[in-house]
Amino acid sequence: MIETTDTSAKILGLDDTFSFGCDSGLTCFNKCCRDINLFLTPYDILRMKRRLRIPSGEFLKTYTFPLFPEEIGHPVILLKMMPDETKNCPFVSEQGCLIYDDRPWSCRSFPLEPVADTLPPAFGIVKRDFCLGFGKGRTSRTVRKWRDTQNVALYEEMNGEWKKITHHEDFTSKNFLDGYFRDIFFLGSYNIDEFRNLVTSGELQKYFDIGNSVLKRIKSNETELLRFACRWMRCVIFGEDTLKRR
Repeated sequence: MIETTDTSAKILGLDDTFSFGCDSGLTCFNKCCRDINLFLTPYDILRMKRRLRIPSGEFLKTYTFPLFPEEIGHPVILLKMMPDETKNCPFVSEQGCLIYDDRPWSCRSFPLEPVADTLPPAFGIVKRDFCLGFGKGRTSRTVRKWRDTQNVALYEEMNGEWKKITHHEDFTSKNFLDGYFRDIFFLGSYNIDEFRNLVTSGELQKYFDIGNSVLKRIKSNETELLRFACRWMRCVIFGEDTLKRR
């Protein structure tokens, strides 16, 4: 599959317009869900495992595989495609995505791709050679409106919390691909249910002074638990004063 960012088109701002639409009437419907390298963020994993009502450890084992790329510098999680000739996403059917409301960030943002961490944000258009969706839909739809309809805001907010680790100024000074820091990073980023077990067992309270109000919030709200996990990783890995140590 060929996937490229259209460098011939201008960079789009939030109030610029583009033309794109996708529906089951297109002959290319669902082809974009086939034979792809789909990287999952921590919040993607949280939403998907919750939708399936299974623990994060089971989700990781059943539906994903890890990679440890030196060029990225930390473990990444990819979604497994089906092990047959279709190489489809395991969550796609003839009618479309089976977990549409909880689909990953990269699926939501397509065909837009951030070009940099800039303010105001800027975007390029991702082109796939088979896609017939370009030129479809309302040409007056702005980037801002498209992103609103795809509900990307919370995903990107949570990605921003994670970037405080992966884009940290001391990131390259740590080895996230092996040993202690890899295990800390993998636990806090991807295996949220195992991290919850660490919190609820009282093991974490031996080393950190976690207030009752914080404990109550992170025990009842997985999104808040993931926020807390990111603070915990910043404290343990980089020594930041994000948690009060005992």
